[in-house]
Amino acid sequence: MYKILICDGLDESGLQILRSAEGVEVDMPEGLGAEQIKAVLPGYDALIVRSRTTVTADMIEGAGRLKVIGRAGTGVDNIDVEASGARGILVMNTPGANAMAAAEHTLAMMLALARHLPQATESMRRGLWEKKKFLGTELYQQTLGIVGLGKIGSIVAERALALKMRVLACDPHIGPEAAKKAGVEYVCLDDLLAGSDFITLHTPLSDETRHLINRDTLAGTKAGVRIINCARGGLIDEEALGEFLASGRVAGAALDVFEKEPPEGSPLLAMPNVIFTPHLGASSRQAQENVSIAIASQILDFLQRGLIRNAVNFPSLSLKDYERLKPYLLLAERLGRLQGQLCRPVLELRITYGGVDLLDVPTAPLTQSVVKGLLDPILAEKVNLINAQVLLKQRHIELTASSTSHSRGYTGEITVTALGPGKMQFTATGAVFFGREIRLVSLNDYMLEAELEGVNLIIQNLDKPGTIGHIGSTLGAFDVNIADMHLARSRAEERAIAIIRLDREAPGEALEALRSHGNIISVRQVKL
Repeated sequence: MYKILICDGLDESGLQILRSAEGVEVDMPEGLGAEQIKAVLPGYDALIVRSRTTVTADMIEGAGRLKVIGRAGTGVDNIDVEASGARGILVMNTPGANAMAAAEHTLAMMLALARHLPQATESMRRGLWEKKKFLGTELYQQTLGIVGLGKIGSIVAERALALKMRVLACDPHIGPEAAKKAGVEYVCLDDLLAGSDFITLHTPLSDETRHLINRDTLAGTKAGVRIINCARGGLIDEEALGEFLASGRVAGAALDVFEKEPPEGSPLLAMPNVIFTPHLGASSRQAQENVSIAIASQILDFLQRGLIRNAVNFPSLSLKDYERLKPYLLLAERLGRLQGQLCRPVLELRITYGGVDLLDVPTAPLTQSVVKGLLDPILAEKVNLINAQVLLKQRHIELTASSTSHSRGYTGEITVTALGPGKMQFTATGAVFFGREIRLVSLNDYMLEAELEGVNLIIQNLDKPGTIGHIGSTLGAFDVNIADMHLARSRAEERAIAIIRLDREAPGEALEALRSHGNIISVRQVKL
């Protein structure tokens, strides 16, 4: 039974999906504070929040059962993503589900700001008719600067171009070609600030973007600029903005988000050239439904199927890629688990993906699977796909991963090489047969086809008669049955290898008896 805790509420459309799912229990208490959430969280597998709840490292410290945190919205600055990743907790959001609502709200704020709609409405409520006081400005042929050309920023750009505005865009995560395809001019931040009549922000809040709009950047703006922020409150230094609004250098501002919400006591609230909404960017009926359905579906896909979508601390997979990679994810983990038991300690890990099956798919999840398999047998703490690389870095194991179109005749193969002290090195290659069956096809220089499952003995021996008979009789003497056996030989070195799957783990005395034979070079027992 999976248990899901929902804070901050969720639209009924998503609740229905969760509550109708088999093997799922959903709780949505009202008004839980941070300490209350911390107290109950250890009993849940998933947590869903919106913007009200802040998920801290302290809150999740004792939540050993927690597997995933879902943000019903875009921004995740209210979630400690780093702490979550270190504890192996997946963090996902719903980018794009409320993009249209946020973009349209931005345009509404820009139009209202340009034509003083809220101020004129309030004036009329007081019985006044002040036509001359509310002289506005047209958007036609004005320049709009968009900071952040993601999903929302792109929609705003498309609508602004339809209004015959000139659009400048600044985004370090896209290039000039992408901006050109969107029909906008790609510029640096300084040029955008200096050349824009309106500036709208559509970038996430991070250490790099906090107070992006500050005294220095405001000093570089065009006189009479108007600023719209429907993204994240911390993007603007509100004290600095107030100073520039008071001086008239900034003609007006439209704010849907604030550093502190609600912004009680903010001097901006009393300024006549600022208009406000209480974080309504995603508050359309359609957006609430879209976000709710998206996060509910993503949470269930992860808990019930292992499918990861829209994760911010792990590479996401589309359903198509997931189905294609599913056997390779298992193969990758088993190869890593094999190497974690063969090579001790591992100082360096090299992974190569080959074949047409793995050419045009994301391989980062495969790499995470290899690392998880490697660390699982050797670490006491919980290792999963989310925290695997964090734990690998903590152990100072060097990792490289690459892809090639070449393979040994298989449509897809994964080669994992583990290097230890001195000249210790093990190279294992696996492939997928018939689209679903995983096989170990080579170990060091030995070519074979062995299943990667269960308890296995890997025995290297001199290629001499009688050795295999000794192995069978010794295991039989200790009442250990052989389920399967794969043999390979190296004529050049007159050596051979046996991979023997057992019905149960062989006792230490049996392993010592095997090692005592003169023809046997090494015996290792691995659990896959």
